[in-house]
Amino acid sequence: MSRSAIVVGAGIAGLTAANALTRCGWDVRVLERSPEPRTTGAGIVLLANALRGLDAAGVGDVVRAVGQRAYPGTLRDGKGRALVHVSAEQIAERLGTVAIAFHRPRLQEALLGGLGDVAITYGAPALSVDPGDAARPATVTLEDGSTLSADLVVAADGVRSRLRAAVAPDAAEPVYVGSTTWLGVLDNPGITEMSQTWGPGGEVGLIALGDGRLYWYATQVGPAGSPTGDPAADLAAARAAFAGWHDPIPQILAATTPEQVQQLDLYGFPKPIPRMARGRVALAGDAAHAMPPNVGQGGCQGIEDAVVLAASVSGTDSVVDGLAAYDQVRRPRTSGVLRAAWASARFGEQLSNPALVGLRNAALSVLPARVMLDGMSRFASWTPPALPVVR
Repeated sequence: MSRSAIVVGAGIAGLTAANALTRCGWDVRVLERSPEPRTTGAGIVLLANALRGLDAAGVGDVVRAVGQRAYPGTLRDGKGRALVHVSAEQIAERLGTVAIAFHRPRLQEALLGGLGDVAITYGAPALSVDPGDAARPATVTLEDGSTLSADLVVAADGVRSRLRAAVAPDAAEPVYVGSTTWLGVLDNPGITEMSQTWGPGGEVGLIALGDGRLYWYATQVGPAGSPTGDPAADLAAARAAFAGWHDPIPQILAATTPEQVQQLDLYGFPKPIPRMARGRVALAGDAAHAMPPNVGQGGCQGIEDAVVLAASVSGTDSVVDGLAAYDQVRRPRTSGVLRAAWASARFGEQLSNPALVGLRNAALSVLPARVMLDGMSRFASWTPPALPVVR
């Protein structure tokens, strides 16, 4: 008889967990607070570790089909001078596979497509969860007062997770990382190479997507609360903040319309969470380790969580024991990535002192590409566990 799982959250981590668990023979149901699938959003780059995880979950091929090779890529200073260049061949040789860029809604659509007839309920915000124990199931309470029980609950409900308190009540609350970011997607005017620019107190990235569009992000150090909720005002602020940056950054922002951009403050855990599982409930993705985006591992770590979780609970008759093993495996790794992301943020766009920026850029300009690749490989060389495939 198959065992049952409820996945709370239909983001990247939640949908990957649903695919992996379904592949292992679980009867899965997904609950999503949003009233319908999201059709708007920004971009994301998945490195080799995430792509291997998606392969293990059985959706690697369908996901790759909606993406675009992200590299070659160049890191530049605020005046546009190249500091470090990494080719697609170097990425593939060092990491075993290329990195791929996606429009988030298309990535999530591909993950949804892998689920077949798995039940997904939209407009179903989860309010709390009783973790259960070895003798009784976990129970999710929804906002409307109804309850659902299952052998396993995966809390992949994001940085503002409501279910996290049942697993780690003593976890530090996510904090503002010190930067606000603008995210835009528009028709690609001809950008073929991924680029990042590190200027004093800010960063801009340009990434071609696989559907003829360009994803850009712009991050600036500043106090929390700068997004106004008015896209036109927020876009005007971005244009003003980056007006003096090198071409084609001002032109890209000028070509973006208010409907194509969103601004948000970035939040992450100030220190690693003390536990990722309790009873029959596991935390996954941003609910467990939201982090600054500077090492490109936020979504990747959520995918890793999902695959390790499915392997841990599917390889034992005891869900509680399986989740204890999941916690033991995942927490040290995600803690290391979290610390690295904070360190990279302080070294990258949050560095504002002109003298220190100059020293950083001088060091980067003589840095061999292989050194940067070694840094990426620290996390991207991860290999997923084998899943006991039933489906």
